[in-house]
Amino acid sequence: MATARKVYDYKTDAVRDRIAGAFRKRGGEATVADLVAATGLPKAQVDAELPAVADEFGGRLKVTDSGEILYSFPRGFHSRYRGLGPSLRRGWKAFGKGLAAVAAFLFKIWIVVMLVGYFLLFILLALLAVVASFAMSAAGGERNSSSRSRGRGGSFMIAGRLLELIMRIWFYNEVFKSPGQRRLETDARARSRADARPLHKAIFSFVFGEPDPNAGLDESQKRAFVAMVREKRGIVILEDFMALTGLPPADAEREINRYLYEFEGSPEASEQGTVHYRFDALMRRAQADATGASDSSLARLRPFSANKKSSNFWYAAINGVNLLFGSYFLFSALSLGNIPKYLVDGFSYFYWFVLNIPGFLSGYLDLGTATLPLPLVAIGLGAVPAAFSVLFWLVPALRAARLKRENERIKEANQRRLAYARALASPSSVAPLSAGDLPAVARASDPTLPAKLVEELAAYEEGEPGPDGRTWRLKELERKLADVEGLRRSVDMERYRLGGVAFDSDS
Repeated sequence: MATARKVYDYKTDAVRDRIAGAFRKRGGEATVADLVAATGLPKAQVDAELPAVADEFGGRLKVTDSGEILYSFPRGFHSRYRGLGPSLRRGWKAFGKGLAAVAAFLFKIWIVVMLVGYFLLFILLALLAVVASFAMSAAGGERNSSSRSRGRGGSFMIAGRLLELIMRIWFYNEVFKSPGQRRLETDARARSRADARPLHKAIFSFVFGEPDPNAGLDESQKRAFVAMVREKRGIVILEDFMALTGLPPADAEREINRYLYEFEGSPEASEQGTVHYRFDALMRRAQADATGASDSSLARLRPFSANKKSSNFWYAAINGVNLLFGSYFLFSALSLGNIPKYLVDGFSYFYWFVLNIPGFLSGYLDLGTATLPLPLVAIGLGAVPAAFSVLFWLVPALRAARLKRENERIKEANQRRLAYARALASPSSVAPLSAGDLPAVARASDPTLPAKLVEELAAYEEGEPGPDGRTWRLKELERKLADVEGLRRSVDMERYRLGGVAFDSDS
């Protein structure tokens, strides 16, 4: 009983450190027997913790002429998870992630306020400038035949009359609509509101995009891996894993160590020297559960935005209006300053009007007795909206470029999955995938990629060109598949059956 506790009750970190130390002393290569001899640890502990060590330090597997599994660490012993470097990277990543979340939240609020707020402000100022222009023209005529006091109030009288005329036109236009037309317009607006996203979410989508559609891909691949292991009677080879994940051989050799650790698998070598991986623990769990079997291993492309193209066009157009007005005010403030009325022309009138808007609101526009502070106009109506507008366009532009590169990587990985799956299905004659064989999520822009993937696999599997010069025969893969198929046939599935219930704690 004490011996059993010693074997199974231990400090995992201490055991892993001793295993890693033994590898270092032996130049980075050792078998399980070597490790047991070098550390004095029970073989059960070495078997249990060796996959974790291989995962942490990027171990690879070799097979000797005698059929023994040799663990190798060609890149040395730089931990992926422990030590100052990984800790700093994790801390910096967490800090950056938190900072980015806060910045994104504040930026999102700022975007809506700036985009919509400045647009409405500029439109309002433009309308007031038009109204003031008419009012001043009329007031100027009145001053020729009446007192100055009446002239000061004339601008407001004319402006009021103009606004009243606009309201009357709108009122009579609404009154004389037929009931059918009114009902159609009401239904159309209701449908539009039902289909439309909230404004702030639509704007965020244009600037920041949508959540990553592949956020759960790792979990999905693990479910598909479990289903694949059960389908293949608990035995898989590296090429099965490559077809599932889309990883090239070198990356797949490193990544499968994580699966061995997480799913209690073990690497083995057959009498023919075929390295394969057994996952007996997965075979003993819920035999009837096929979860993950239908999961697609193809990653999805990341969309630029979920908005309609017309919506994104209007957001960009509104931002263009803000940029135009902001640039106008910034240029005018820097070049014209406090411009006197007698120097005002067609270009500078709007700027002069906004600068003197306090006087207009008090009825003394023509006297220039009250003006806005010049820095307020230069910064508040010029520099800030102009800078924001540039940023509003720059962020989506940079994101679009990044998404293009990311989607190319996704397409390449998806195409590799399909190419490897085809090779597994028919290793004697493997041809490059054609465009017609590829779904959109795997159709990379590089037309030479299908041929490159087959050549990459042929180099790994000791392939030889076919007689037509276009196909490849993967001799090593043929041998592996024939060998591992024999191993699968020899598996006694009865030993994995759960059997009847021998004890129920609820009884």
